[in-house]
Amino acid sequence: MRCLRAVIVVSLVEESAEKANEQIEKEIMEELSKGLPKIPWFKEVEKVVVTEA
Repeated sequence: MRCLRAVIVVSLVEESAEKANEQIEKEIMEELSKGLPKIPWFKEVEKVVVTEA
């Protein structure tokens, strides 16, 4: 069975510069762990890469 991973690179809104990186990471992880995730501070997708683990 193949195990695939996706790396998603996004740019963040300008207001995110006012927050600590650790806080932004925590908020993103919490939202992505929910049923229908939303990415806080998200502005646009820059890149998506899918690889086999």
